[in-house]
Amino acid sequence: MTTSTTQGRDPASLRRHNLRTLLGHLHLQGATSRVRLGEITGLTRSAIADLVAELTERGLATEAGPSQPQSGRGRPPLIVSPRDESAYVLALAVDVDTVRIGRVGLGGTLLRESATRHAPLPERPEEAVTVLSRMIRRETETAEVSPLAMGVAVPGLVRDGDGVVTRAPNLGWRELALAERLREGTGFAGRVVVGNEARLAALAEHRRGAGRECADLVYVSAGVGVGGGVIARDRLLTGNTGYAGEIGHMVTNPAGRACHCGGRGCWETEIGTDALLRRAGIVAPGDRHAALAELVSRAHGSEPEALETFRGMSYAVAVGLTNLINIFDPCRVILGGLLRPTLLYAGEELRGALEELRGLPELPVELCPAELGEQGPMLGAAEAAVSSFLAGME
Repeated sequence: MTTSTTQGRDPASLRRHNLRTLLGHLHLQGATSRVRLGEITGLTRSAIADLVAELTERGLATEAGPSQPQSGRGRPPLIVSPRDESAYVLALAVDVDTVRIGRVGLGGTLLRESATRHAPLPERPEEAVTVLSRMIRRETETAEVSPLAMGVAVPGLVRDGDGVVTRAPNLGWRELALAERLREGTGFAGRVVVGNEARLAALAEHRRGAGRECADLVYVSAGVGVGGGVIARDRLLTGNTGYAGEIGHMVTNPAGRACHCGGRGCWETEIGTDALLRRAGIVAPGDRHAALAELVSRAHGSEPEALETFRGMSYAVAVGLTNLINIFDPCRVILGGLLRPTLLYAGEELRGALEELRGLPELPVELCPAELGEQGPMLGAAEAAVSSFLAGME
């Protein structure tokens, strides 16, 4: 923060801005000395001391001396840290057959996590809301303090601003006011943020995973569906309504299969779980997760047929990645879901196909696997919840 960004603000709003700035830095960067906080914000030592005291009093930060002995003379620097045990957000990630729920403290510490497998959530959304509300109440009733905010990741289109899931085909949801319904079902009075799972996973990878210190990246994850997120200049692209990043419905094969979205030849139909299993000769499996896990295990054991399945999909993956790279010019492309083993077991073929397809080879880009795995959407929901809390912090 510089003086120029605070001119014209009244003292109360300026103080709120400074509190958010300090807490936001502690959340993203972790323990920081008072001196360093002053250098980052441009605030005086007395102002930093006053703000840190308020954050500490609110239970949002702690302050202590350095953990290592200091050499030389002078008073040792005081270290300010985000407080995670009592200052946490609740995060949920809804998938087709799994719900993850966790408490995530300020600073990104995962304090507690559980996952529940179930049959696909019913098309009657009120039953799904009941299930989610019950899980949330169970989690909050065992906590000594309430969460600061709540974040929910879902595999569907989520309208920015009001948390309405306008369309989640794999769940059978349409125009579901999920944020509002969860407040009603749990009695939670804080902020509830709902977002698309892939975009939230992109946010988590950017802040906590394979995208750290990378200002421009594309995240792509393939499962039953294919989703992604774009980080441009350290900001998550959301688009006009929050739907930016529906990359699974790029048309990459106009003569291809019909997609559940109503289109034909969407990237999702070419590289999703069903497409991969078809390549392996597995049609209509009773349990997609089990079938995919077995295929990955076989590839890990260097079984030729399994390896050839991943290699055979590399060209279709490269077609979509080429479009994304040419449009967004990222420095890094992060691959999650079943694209992670594709990179592992068919990385040479994938890079070769990219080299063949790309018309702008002078744009350097790095392919790397996602680091956060299945926790990515949940941790991204937590990051969105923290950002929402900070935005409304008084």
